[in-house]
Amino acid sequence: MDLALIKHKIKTHKIIFLIAFFSIYMFEYMVTLTFIDQKNIAVSNSFWQLALHYIDYVLVSVGFVSFALLRRKFQDTKTRIRLLVIPNIIYCISVISLYFIRSVTAYSIMAMLSAFSLGVLGGMVYFCMSLALSQTCYIGKAMAAGAALAVLLQYLLQEYLNIMFGIPVVLVFGFFATLWLAVKKPWDWLAHDCLPYDKSSPESKKDTQKRLLILSITVIALSLIGTFYDSHMMRLNVDTNYQEFNYYSWPRLFIIAGYALIGCIGDIEKQKYVPLATLCMTMFAVFNPILFGEHENYYFNMCIYYICLGSNIAFFNLMFWNISQKTKYPEFWAGMGRAISGSADCLWAVLHIADLPFNLIIGMDILMFVVLVITLAAGGYLQIGGKTDKPEISISAEPQISPQERLKMYAQHCSLTPRETEVLEKLLSTEDGVQEIADGLFISRRVLQRYIASIYEKAGTKSRIGLFQNYAKYISNIK
Repeated sequence: MDLALIKHKIKTHKIIFLIAFFSIYMFEYMVTLTFIDQKNIAVSNSFWQLALHYIDYVLVSVGFVSFALLRRKFQDTKTRIRLLVIPNIIYCISVISLYFIRSVTAYSIMAMLSAFSLGVLGGMVYFCMSLALSQTCYIGKAMAAGAALAVLLQYLLQEYLNIMFGIPVVLVFGFFATLWLAVKKPWDWLAHDCLPYDKSSPESKKDTQKRLLILSITVIALSLIGTFYDSHMMRLNVDTNYQEFNYYSWPRLFIIAGYALIGCIGDIEKQKYVPLATLCMTMFAVFNPILFGEHENYYFNMCIYYICLGSNIAFFNLMFWNISQKTKYPEFWAGMGRAISGSADCLWAVLHIADLPFNLIIGMDILMFVVLVITLAAGGYLQIGGKTDKPEISISAEPQISPQERLKMYAQHCSLTPRETEVLEKLLSTEDGVQEIADGLFISRRVLQRYIASIYEKAGTKSRIGLFQNYAKYISNIK
């Protein structure tokens, strides 16, 4: 069989798995939080229904951070597996128990445990997606496809068919699917320890820190812009017991459009146009309160809101997934967009931002939009014309292409991550053995072997000699 065809099949298999993996988690995330809100109607009063809704968002954020801390604390692979199995067990027990509990205190505890466990699992999923897809040309489409499947499945089971007792079956399926990942460890990502990224370049480290700060501010601003509509819609849902007004009805399907838009744009020139597209979508969200008006515009406003929400989530997912691998703590930053957004939503609810005078709300939204433009421009995210990040290569003048540029070109050709590129350089430019390379990069021999296996897979080779031959053939073709 043709080597290129084998490589394509391996890549396709990996993408399909990641889409399914992300879809399973997103389904569990949306269904669980939706189910907690709707079942809470029969348990507590309207005040506590709203309060628990936002508390759960904070606990999900805490779970994301907890995953990163636990992963840093425990390096052993078996221990890390247990740290995934235990939250799964807690999650399943607490979710199922919500069907039968009628005590406000007991229900609240189980709901909070469910939300926290979701956050821990989310930290795992986001880190896996970041590690597997960062710097690839299909990260946006994989994320959008996974989210779309999850939204469709949620709507089918919870709203269209209203199969409330079919939900535990699906949750159990998700439970075993996640356990399968933890035990089987496809591509051995669970024990993956990221290589140092640009340790010798203080400028690169400073630029990464700057971008992280700017992205964090951006997420907060996006959350504040959407808080008016989100808060008022939740109150309408609670006041009508999700009958006359339902936050999770058919307009929620429009969130797929937001994911798809940013996801597809995200695979063009390394997310170059994603910030601009997000700004354009945010313009609709800025004036969404004006359209809120009377209740006859309810569904129209929901459609607009969900498109904007989908684009916002897709934006910070993509941006944090890509930049996290350049940081010292990638498992922490991979899910930071979700963690910041959930915490900010709760903060705005506590401060009663949505209860401010209408004109002040509009003024605040416009101000936040200006903040978005300024911060993204300051971070270099709005430079869409002229020069690109790609090196200018003169094919006709061979001496102008340095060995480092050739290596970078080959790495891009094989879709290698920055970490894999560092290993590639050692494999091609030195005669060091595996242990010597591992010692030089301050990683274990086992971790290095995973990187080498990944490089061989992407390059379509089976040995170091084959890698040399493949590299030489590529270089000869660009002369």
